[in-house]
Order: sequence, then structure tokens, then C-alpha cells
Amino acid sequence: MRRDEYQAKFGFYLFTASLTAFFLSGMVAYGIIRIASKAPAIPLNTFPPSLLLSTLCMFLVSFAMHKAVVNVRRERQVPFRRWLYSAAALSLVFLGFQTVGLHALLELHMAALEDGTTKQFALMFFLVLVHALHVVGGMSFLSGVVMRARRHYYDHEKHWGVDICAMYWHFLDVVWIVMLGIFLLSR
Repeated sequence: MRRDEYQAKFGFYLFTASLTAFFLSGMVAYGIIRIASKAPAIPLNTFPPSLLLSTLCMFLVSFAMHKAVVNVRRERQVPFRRWLYSAAALSLVFLGFQTVGLHALLELHMAALEDGTTKQFALMFFLVLVHALHVVGGMSFLSGVVMRARRHYYDHEKHWGVDICAMYWHFLDVVWIVMLGIFLLSR
């Protein structure tokens, strides 16, 4: 492994370790608030369906990034770029679903404040928003990879930027699945 590739991957691992610590602290805070709350469980039918639909988009972005890595390693430039374009488009669709879901969570929070039932929606809103902001960061990273791919910067020997971008999207996927699972199981 070349020195620049090693440094980039090491920096990425440190970055994801810090994000993991932040994520876990958010989940612990959510658990504490949920356990301490004397409010009844949130009915499943009030959970925004757009957040569930966004999960499919997140899986598809992760799959598209995986396929992009596979194709660049095999020096298949055209399919590689197509998968990158697909990942970029799906990330926009994900953000669209997230925006609708965030709006729904905000409305649920406002209704819960009027009833005095729970403040759980506020923390859910915050955690989903933080994840969406990390997706925006991933989209900027993906945009840079797409621009370099259009200039034929990557090949079967030099593609660690694509690898790191794919790992970041896989990380976001895992975080989203765990977070959504905790939200649904703790309702």
C-alpha cells in the first residue's frame, strides 16, 4: 500500500471512529430519555413512512457504491461511472425523503408539546438531521469522486478515493439502519 493511500485510509478510520463515538452517545442519550420518559410508546402508525422509504434509498446508494468499486477495480470505466451517477442520484432521493420525514417529525413534536406527552420526537428530529447533514457531506465527497471519474482519474491501480467514499456510504448505511431500528424498537 502506498504511503498516501495508507494515510488517507488511516485518517478515514480515525474519522469514522469519532463519528461512531458521537453516534453511540446520541443513541445512549435517546435511550436515557426514552427510559426516563413516562410517556406511552409512540404508535407505529405515527412514525413517518418517508423515513422508512429513505432506508431503501440508503441501501441502494451503498449497493451502487459497491458496484462502482467492483467495476473500477476491473477497469470497467463506463459501468463504474454509471454506478457513481446512480449513487449520486439516489443520495438526492434519500435527502428528499429525509426532508419530508424531518418535517413530519417536527409536526409530531409540536403536537406532542401541545399534549405534553413526549419530547422524544425532538431528539429523533435532531439525530435524523445530524445524519442527513453527514449525508450532505458524503454527497460532496461523492461529487468530487464523480468529477475525478469523469476525467478518468481512477483505474484498476489507483482507486482508493472511490474505496474510501464507498466505505463512508456503507458507514452511513449502518448508522441509519441501527438508528432507525432503535427508534422503531423503543417506540
